[in-house]
Amino acid sequence: MPTPFIKLGPLFASALICAGAAHAQHAIAEITTASPQLAPSEVVMDWIEQIEKQGHRRPGYSADEWTEHWLRDRFNEFGLQDVQLDPIDVVRWEPQQWSLQVWHENDADHVLELASWPVPLSANAEALEGELLLSQGPGPHTAGKIAVVGLELLSWPQRRIRDTVATWAYDPAGEFDTLTQVLPMSVRFQKIMDPEIAAGAIGFIGILDFPWETDRYYNPYDAQSRSIPGLYLSHTNGERLKAFMAEAPTRARISLQRKQTSATSHNVTGSLPGRSDDWVVIGSHHDGPWNSAVEDASGTALVLAQAYYWSQLPREMRPHNMLFLLNGGHMSGGAGLLHMADSRKDFLQQRVVTEIHLEHAAREARAADGKLVPTDKPEVRWWFTSFIPRLEQSVARAICKENLERSLIMPVEGFPSPESKHPPTDAAFFHPLTPIVSFLTAPMYLFDPADRLNMVHEDSLLPLTRAVIDIVNDLDDVSAAAIREGIYAPPRAQQMQGCAAS
Repeated sequence: MPTPFIKLGPLFASALICAGAAHAQHAIAEITTASPQLAPSEVVMDWIEQIEKQGHRRPGYSADEWTEHWLRDRFNEFGLQDVQLDPIDVVRWEPQQWSLQVWHENDADHVLELASWPVPLSANAEALEGELLLSQGPGPHTAGKIAVVGLELLSWPQRRIRDTVATWAYDPAGEFDTLTQVLPMSVRFQKIMDPEIAAGAIGFIGILDFPWETDRYYNPYDAQSRSIPGLYLSHTNGERLKAFMAEAPTRARISLQRKQTSATSHNVTGSLPGRSDDWVVIGSHHDGPWNSAVEDASGTALVLAQAYYWSQLPREMRPHNMLFLLNGGHMSGGAGLLHMADSRKDFLQQRVVTEIHLEHAAREARAADGKLVPTDKPEVRWWFTSFIPRLEQSVARAICKENLERSLIMPVEGFPSPESKHPPTDAAFFHPLTPIVSFLTAPMYLFDPADRLNMVHEDSLLPLTRAVIDIVNDLDDVSAAAIREGIYAPPRAQQMQGCAAS
């Protein structure tokens, strides 16, 4: 077997050089001293940077097309088998020009123009005019008006999530007792404009009352066209608008030009043979709303780190066959995962031991003076895990072993609402077809252009990689059929034990 450094090839050598001579020398020494080796964190960070620096990685954009081919080349370089670019249909959305002007009905000469940004998937408009209505909730009064709606991000006390939602928690510092997490979604989730559309509004203005100053918010991304135009305002411009509206009845003019077309993206897949006839799938998505280092260049790099590690092992040391999946179209209604779930349904139902999905190695951020400031801490880690004791125990052991603090094992149903039948992650497309372990963090900046390289929690990359390896190895004696025999209907009969017992 070639040494790991030889297998890394020139791409990795250049990555290490880019990381700095001292770091590179240390990394090369580590890679060449033993086999198999994990990809060093500086190499994983370089993968993230290579993807992130291409630009906005929305479905159908050139940056995402570049990423697909680059990932295919990495899979081939690692020696994966049956490497494919599997085509999928996606919606390509590109804003081009937009503006918002407002004036008092009794003073049309005094026009206030406010900086804004289009609501994704909202309709084109050429100088649409209408009366503004500061909405306290949609109703008959909304019909025929341009609705002005305040949007706040959800805040969840982690003590409540730990005590009333999670199956298990690992929080050695006791932070969950006082920690409140701000999420990247409002109570409307992706139905940002839908209540006003249903009430007959002709336009929508969303004021982003977020902890930081922004009018860029890539939501919704469900590939569903909306029938009216919509614009986002920052908190400051939203306050200006509300003050202006308080002076006298106000009208607005919305102009919005965007291109929304069909395009082709790809799922990138590759495989490795293992000891058993069954499979483990490890995946993430390669597209993102902006440069998006966390969402999800980081998840993509974590999958690459798995592919690199397992490719160094002989077949008999891989517990199961392995499929590595980097899907496209996440920002187009999950198109790639829908395609995977539909086209390989029997495979997922009958031959997969578990699907492990990796999303967002994120830093926690705080808001200060209208800006986002990354901290040294990881964002709260959610591990959505199927209701299978063997699988839950494997995840808990891996979290304990790698000291992945701020971790919660979360249910695959009943969250974020009691009626939820799927987890709020990409793995929703695989549940209940196959057992899942879906790792996800949800930093508040996930859909904001502030998601750049400095938001990646680099110290998490190696522990997360080792944890996934631990989970796969821990399932070496269980078949796809046997693991399904352990499925239970919640609540769990016995409380899971803490790390000392694990």
